[in-house]
Amino acid sequence: MEMMKLDYDEVRQAIQQKSAAQQHYEMANLQIVVYTMAGGGMLGRFAAEQPADFYIDSRVAKRPYPTKAIYQAVKVLSIYAEILGLKPNDLPRVLDFHNCGIF
Repeated sequence: MEMMKLDYDEVRQAIQQKSAAQQHYEMANLQIVVYTMAGGGMLGRFAAEQPADFYIDSRVAKRPYPTKAIYQAVKVLSIYAEILGLKPNDLPRVLDFHNCGIF
């Protein structure tokens, strides 16, 4: 399955058309999404809380989603942060939730 390449300028424009409340709500949900996409743990927390600085070290074990998909989702999270006037390398902590033995 080939991943669709996003036009980040169009993504930015679409996000900017939403209310600030909706942007905050979606960004918080996206933090959980990228945490999960990266496989949880330290890498997932890094993706969710520091998207501007995020990278996947080659020594990291297999992840549940392809690397390109993870980077794309993390980039969108960074765009949300920038639009909301937050520092994309220092976002609010992602919720703590039980890993259910999955990650």
